[in-house]
Amino acid sequence: MMAWHSTDRRLDARLVGLLLALGSFALFVWHITRPAAPFFDETHYLPAARALIERSGPINIEHPLFAKSAIAAGILLFGDNSLGWRLPSALFASIAVAAFFWIACMLFRSVRLATLSTLLLIFNQTLFVQARIAMLEMPMTAMLLVAAGCLLQARRSDQHRSRWNFAGAVALGLAIGAKWLAVPYAALFLGLAFWWRWRDAGGGSTARLRAALPELLALGVVTGAVYLLTFWPAFLYARNPMTLGHLLGFQWEMLRSQSSHLAPHPYQSAWWTWPVMARPIWYLFEKTGASYETVLLIGNPVVYWGGLLVVLLALSGWIRQRSAALMATVALYLFSLGIWIVIPKQIGFFYYYNLSAIALCLVIPAFFQGLGPRGERVLGWITALAAAMFVYFYPIISAYPLPTDDTWTHWVWMNSWR
Repeated sequence: MMAWHSTDRRLDARLVGLLLALGSFALFVWHITRPAAPFFDETHYLPAARALIERSGPINIEHPLFAKSAIAAGILLFGDNSLGWRLPSALFASIAVAAFFWIACMLFRSVRLATLSTLLLIFNQTLFVQARIAMLEMPMTAMLLVAAGCLLQARRSDQHRSRWNFAGAVALGLAIGAKWLAVPYAALFLGLAFWWRWRDAGGGSTARLRAALPELLALGVVTGAVYLLTFWPAFLYARNPMTLGHLLGFQWEMLRSQSSHLAPHPYQSAWWTWPVMARPIWYLFEKTGASYETVLLIGNPVVYWGGLLVVLLALSGWIRQRSAALMATVALYLFSLGIWIVIPKQIGFFYYYNLSAIALCLVIPAFFQGLGPRGERVLGWITALAAAMFVYFYPIISAYPLPTDDTWTHWVWMNSWR
């Protein structure tokens, strides 16, 4: 059990994590029903979710079914309305917050730093926007963070390592079952699990391989099996139902669908523009009665630009500290961004950067932890500044009613944000 350090009040870490998750959930669901009509990519995923409920036939075959099944569950529980569509995303976002706090506790060994890190995540703005729209991102993100937490816990717990590894593999399978973007992260996590087991095993190379390889294979089998199980609803379709013989071949159909030609999009952007937020996305700009509702997917400048500055300083050698936490978090950020350099996507969008932005919420605290107590105090002020910036941007990221059609220009700092 992790408690506050000697300079902190002794609060149980699990209580803090629960409060952060519940508080974030309350923030995410406040007026989540605005707008009442589907917007942005909800127009793709809501028909797919309804098809799962009606068992009519395959729709939106380029993506797996887990996240769309979650949307369908929301519709079944709360109705085919804006609450039912979006509540699953809010729930998964809160799970992501709890898992992130857990990871930060293990990484920094300080509930204070883990709390500040998690607040940076909650206020990074893109998490908030994605938590309030029926898309695939939040189920994938939550399950990736849960998987990372489980595998890190397995690394720290010899007695229950197998249980934590199994739970991590299940979460990885669900993450891939939400969106294939999770595949590179699954490869990274499984590779790290193999390396940790190899390093901890005694003896020579042969003995180490005998210890590590079976564990890697078991993790891979569980991950793959859970992923394939997420296609179970497709076996119930009235039209073109899935069969066991077609399940593996269907993966190639999904790949071909994802690789098909896409028409240019006004909000498409290249990966190197995402860190500086050169091209955010207007998910919504709509007149409703006498007011206007807008949702702009834009990051918190304190987190996005501040985190990028730390990364650049670390890479340039200006930052002399080489703590394991800083090196690991910077490497994770570079890995997450590097995926888009390698993956041959025809067009890209700013929301592809969401996982990289989550890594920045670990990079910033890792840097200030290396500066000692003074650095942690500065981190507290930075977190407060991020919260203030979130409040500033709130009207334009939450579909808050704006009085005129040009009020939104108050938040536009660059022409490319228009």
